[in-house]
Amino acid sequence: MARRVSIKDVAQHAGVSWKTVSNVVNERPVVRPETRARVLAAIEELGYVPNHVGRELRGGPTRSIALVVPELQNPYFARLAERMQAAARERDYTVSVEVSLHSIEVERAHVRGRTARPVDAVILSPSALDPADLFERTAGPPVVLLGERLPGAANVTHVAIDNVASAADAVSHLVAGGHRRLLFLGADRSVRSTGTDRLAGFRAASRYADLPQDPDLLREGLEWTREGGYRETLSVLEAGIEVDGVVAANDLMALGALRALRERGLAVPEDVAVIGWDDVPEAAWSTPTLTSIAPDLEALVAAALDAALAASGEAEGEESAVPAGAEETVIAHRLVERGSTRPVPGADEGA
Repeated sequence: MARRVSIKDVAQHAGVSWKTVSNVVNERPVVRPETRARVLAAIEELGYVPNHVGRELRGGPTRSIALVVPELQNPYFARLAERMQAAARERDYTVSVEVSLHSIEVERAHVRGRTARPVDAVILSPSALDPADLFERTAGPPVVLLGERLPGAANVTHVAIDNVASAADAVSHLVAGGHRRLLFLGADRSVRSTGTDRLAGFRAASRYADLPQDPDLLREGLEWTREGGYRETLSVLEAGIEVDGVVAANDLMALGALRALRERGLAVPEDVAVIGWDDVPEAAWSTPTLTSIAPDLEALVAAALDAALAASGEAEGEESAVPAGAEETVIAHRLVERGSTRPVPGADEGA
């Protein structure tokens, strides 16, 4: 394997000192524009990955991890960030929370290590990244994927609940409550993702229970937001499509569905039952309260940190920062039954 391009290589190529390269990488306003442009051109030409500037200058790890999430408006990601910060602090690490806003350029920069601050590893919940960005990279920090899987992505660990099994649990719960015309919100058939796995589990469990296989009950292409769930549910009801249960691929869409049903004068769960995923705090305060598939968030955070720190520990050599393998870690989940579904004997209840 070829030797990694160093900060000194960039300095020599650009005809500047390594301190100047460091100033450019760390975006310090002490470099003249023409010098900055020359250094950036050298970084791009040589393929320099600056996430190891800190190690080169200090001779040790940064003891910091980047958590990259698509947004913080979703309470699930906000809660995840808090738990990750607290758990990392117990291990004497810091976590910088980066919000990608669904930008592929932001996500790509983090997995390639081309960010202003160096980190020992990246824990990423991808929303825009292409699998090729991980498959083709030859350098960069260790990467752990949360939730979304990227088909064909190499050299990463994936940590998530079993989305197929949890979807089957949701369908079984509604069927046990007497519901048979189930609407699925958030279908995704383009690539393998959280949406495709949950759709696969929903369809398999629906066939097993001999439920109607009506294509009008599978809704895809909508935003996983309250507004998306509201608009799509309203559209289904206005079209006169018969529904007596809603399985929404996350709690935000489920909450939007609750509002649409209420506006149409339908009682939940008597007329239509609703279930979501993630067990966001709002689920315990909606009217009615929302039944949800709850991931073991503490276990998810611990597994992600374990994978990130183990990979960064293996990446101390000079050859490559990319760990040499991929792993799959499945986290436990449970169904938290609340007011939006009919009580089922023996079901797990939670606030």
